[in-house]
Amino acid sequence: MTLSEITKKLADAGIESARHEALVLIEAFEHVPRSRAIADFEADYTSEALISAVERRATRYPLQYILGEWEFCGLTFHVDENCLIPRPDTEILVEAAVRAMSKGGRLLDLCTGSGCVACAVLSMTDGSVTAAAVELMHGTAELARRNVERLGLAERCRVIEADLRDDVPEGETFDVITANPPYISTEEMLTLEAELAFEPRVALTDEGDGLSLYEDIIRIYKDRLKPGGVILLEHGYTQAEAVREIALRYGMVCETLRDLAGNARVAMCAFGE
Repeated sequence: MTLSEITKKLADAGIESARHEALVLIEAFEHVPRSRAIADFEADYTSEALISAVERRATRYPLQYILGEWEFCGLTFHVDENCLIPRPDTEILVEAAVRAMSKGGRLLDLCTGSGCVACAVLSMTDGSVTAAAVELMHGTAELARRNVERLGLAERCRVIEADLRDDVPEGETFDVITANPPYISTEEMLTLEAELAFEPRVALTDEGDGLSLYEDIIRIYKDRLKPGGVILLEHGYTQAEAVREIALRYGMVCETLRDLAGNARVAMCAFGE
């Protein structure tokens, strides 16, 4: 298959960035730099690995899962169907956590998934900062552990396989608590792009209005904050007011942070002075 043929196949499947993805796949499976693939655009690639990858991507199977890894905050993470694919919007959550963290501070990352938030925060803060990352699903928790080890953070971050609603880890307090919980409503799930059908449903929706985990996290974990600590919650761009109201019910004030597109994206919840 040539670059043009791969691009056309992906474009016919409804993939908007077809040429870019064609170059990514050629580079990944043929080990041909993108610049060379562009220059030699009539080259015919025949490896079974590439052809299989193109065929799979044409079904709208996520590019990230095909590659098996993805970049987030300048770090490379293992990704597969056990985890939500790390997205640029979540970097706002990481940046806010880094700003709020002090030397020797402790991070609790709930719904950790691939572990990308916890690992990114640790990589961007002083070496004295430590973290606990909580994940419900066994396969996902194992993936998070692989990423923690891959990035050399095993001594600073422990992954806990547990339900966050069980108030874990017991008895510990934290300077910063982060979470990117499943916040898509069941109605919205019906309108999402095809790729999301391959991502773990439990990481996308609470099978309700998309707000139940915010209630649980704020109710339970407000008492796990150290003095001056904050809870940072990623949410959908229409959910800022609803999350703010939940925080207020539990005596917390809430500031909304916006992503690079200007959309409300993260709730920063804390106790007022």
